[in-house]
Amino acid sequence: MKLKIMTPINIGLNPQLLGEEKRGMEAELRSRILKLLKEDEEFRYTVAGLIGLEDIRRGQVELREAIAKLEESHRRLEESVANLNDAVARLAEEQRRVSRTLRSVTRYIEEVSITLEEEARSMIELRLRQRGIQIKLGALIRPYVELDIYGSDGNLTVVGETKTRLASRHVRELERKIDMVKRNEPGLLRGKTIKTIYAMWAHPEAVEECKAREIWLNTPNKELTRPNIQTQ
Repeated sequence: MKLKIMTPINIGLNPQLLGEEKRGMEAELRSRILKLLKEDEEFRYTVAGLIGLEDIRRGQVELREAIAKLEESHRRLEESVANLNDAVARLAEEQRRVSRTLRSVTRYIEEVSITLEEEARSMIELRLRQRGIQIKLGALIRPYVELDIYGSDGNLTVVGETKTRLASRHVRELERKIDMVKRNEPGLLRGKTIKTIYAMWAHPEAVEECKAREIWLNTPNKELTRPNIQTQ
């Protein structure tokens, strides 16, 4: 049996006719939709609901994006706060360290000051004994003045200050303090008054100031000025 091969038939569709037909169908569809929107209330609500739903979906997307940005800002804020807390903690620790150092320095200064005052009184007592004078020295503390060195035997009164580094202004300050004692309690300066300063180091100008004011200037190693100790 022989098979007969069919030859395809070329219908010959016209593209222009197809385009016109498509446009006609679209126009008819739009017309029907408009008619339904005017006449069919349920259809109209359905379309409105679909449009609103799309707006809601779009709004949800925008809301999620806004929330994501807000979460990112919050995360950065938390990081900034954490960094700030770390900085505050470091600052607090540094402040505690500085406070400990300051307390140590203060104690050291107090210890050195007490030691220097004790050394000054002991050395001046020794140099007085070498001159045949026995006077016990201490500190003179009053509401209006404080002096590191003070002692009297009734005929001779020794009054003065101690300094680590002596400058000219310290010499003048001693004179001012002694004047305050004279005004407030002249009886403390009985007999001849010997003004003295004990210093670890003295500026040359301070030495000259002591000479001019007849102040007995002592250092650990020697006397830089001589006192006039002869009593009346």
